[in-house]
Amino acid sequence: DVIGGALISAVLLVLLYPVWDSIDHVLLTSPFCPLLSIAVPLLLCYNYPKLDYYSPTRGDTTTILGAGAGATVGFWLNNQYVAPAYVGSTMGFPLITSTMVMLVLARFLVGLFVILLTRQLMKNVVLRVLCYCYTFPIADLDARRRLEVEVPYKFVTYSSVGFTATVIVPLLHKLLGLI
Repeated sequence: DVIGGALISAVLLVLLYPVWDSIDHVLLTSPFCPLLSIAVPLLLCYNYPKLDYYSPTRGDTTTILGAGAGATVGFWLNNQYVAPAYVGSTMGFPLITSTMVMLVLARFLVGLFVILLTRQLMKNVVLRVLCYCYTFPIADLDARRRLEVEVPYKFVTYSSVGFTATVIVPLLHKLLGLI
């Protein structure tokens, strides 16, 4: 599986390389990007192949697709309202100083804290809402593994994490003067 996945990824990279900039441009500028970035991964999660037994792979896939969806919407939003991605400026590599190391460390710790806080908050809120909607106790592990619970639980949680990482954390860095 791993070798097959790596080979498929390599082939896709080679085939799609010529259109990377076009895909980026469409993702960052199309008014349909947020809708498609949420709808397509969500549909893929709900149509994940069914197994005769429980496997965490659907949840893992939902986590990855949710984080990617949230980040894509965040990139689109940043490009629309904060700073366009294609400004054409070139940046050099600055010298590493102790001040820069402290600044990078502060940005990392602030970002990590906010992302972990978002993840925990969304996990709790989404799970409680789903427990209420589907009337099951919060400790019921079998209920959490059902398609109608697992997919929205993980998708909403991790799309929030992806969005936070690409929009909220950079805005907080700017507000705190860490940029």
